[in-house]
Amino acid sequence: MAYDIIAKARELAAQGEAAPKVFVDELDVAIEHNAVPKLQRIEGELLKTANEKLLLFAPHEFVAFTRLQEDRNLCAHPAFVLEDELYKPTPDLVRTHIAQALQYLLTHAPLQGKSAVGRFEADILSASFPVDGPDINAFIRSRYLDRAKEVLVTNLIKWLIKSTFGNDRARFQAKEKQIAQTLKEIASVKTAIYDSVVPPFVATWFDAVDDAVLLGLCTLVDSDTRIWSWLSEPVRLRMRRLLATVDVGALTAFSAFDALSSPELSVDLLARFDALDRTAQISIAAENPRPELVSRAIDLYGSSGGWRSAESNGLILVVNYVRFFTSDDIRKILEAAASNDQIWAASGTSGILDRLFDLTLPMISQTHAHWQAFVSARITASRDASEHYAYPSLQQRLAAHGN
Repeated sequence: MAYDIIAKARELAAQGEAAPKVFVDELDVAIEHNAVPKLQRIEGELLKTANEKLLLFAPHEFVAFTRLQEDRNLCAHPAFVLEDELYKPTPDLVRTHIAQALQYLLTHAPLQGKSAVGRFEADILSASFPVDGPDINAFIRSRYLDRAKEVLVTNLIKWLIKSTFGNDRARFQAKEKQIAQTLKEIASVKTAIYDSVVPPFVATWFDAVDDAVLLGLCTLVDSDTRIWSWLSEPVRLRMRRLLATVDVGALTAFSAFDALSSPELSVDLLARFDALDRTAQISIAAENPRPELVSRAIDLYGSSGGWRSAESNGLILVVNYVRFFTSDDIRKILEAAASNDQIWAASGTSGILDRLFDLTLPMISQTHAHWQAFVSARITASRDASEHYAYPSLQQRLAAHGN
């Protein structure tokens, strides 16, 4: 253990950590000058140094190693006790000490408690921190989680939850979704620790969070919908009141509609969405493409009141939602386009529907009839199959992927 602690201190010092560097420099000077009394003092205080200065241990780990050190001293100095009082540890106790040495120290990378959290914070704030879930997962596993002790994982989880609600939350502006996704990835890798830490933590910590930032919970709830059920009842009541009363700017700023993934909050959020004016609805639907808003996005597109707005809505409410569409959604979109001359007569609609066709090609066997009905109606109305508003490029696509 002594060798491992010193090896970890040297690695941390090489990474630029201040406290480990001071310790390593002192040790090297003592070794160079063969200062035996000083080396004995360093050895005698090694466990305390590892705990207080190197920050390698959690409180319960330090207690376990203190017991190990006491037992070691009794075994190492039998001449200093009466023969009848010779200490003989049981095999079970020896096995416990070995297991704890492995679990708490020997198998882990040299990551300090506070220092590791600081490094984690710097990573998240960096421009190079990953955005997508799989990339975040790979990054944090390699850099932190694969050999992390339970106490470090616990500290990272709590830091992630608190980061966007504290006094320095401005530093994490525009990082909220990355932070929530990182929390989600930790939950997938360290599930047992996450499930033991998060419920009791969020049940009490958010009681003290101010109304001005409480809606930030919506993004966390989207990362794990169970968080809503773990919150205290007063916090849930406050959240519902805020969602019903804050202005559109606040809803947008806090990405409140992220919480549509929560069955308990979706009713509140959809009711609030329906009460907004059309401009606000389009803005929110455009900024938050979600399966829960598909039917409303299609309705907004179908009621477009001008050619240019139809083209704009086609891009943000149709193309941006394509990954959520079912074959019946395609039918509704085409029926809306066919019945609204502000849509079908917009010059850009042909290109939008071409993109929709291409992006939903995997379901062509289910949607071919809907596309054919739209094209046939346009050919009949135009009386010239080659005319722009007969959608000739769409005709070609249908012919290439006929039944």
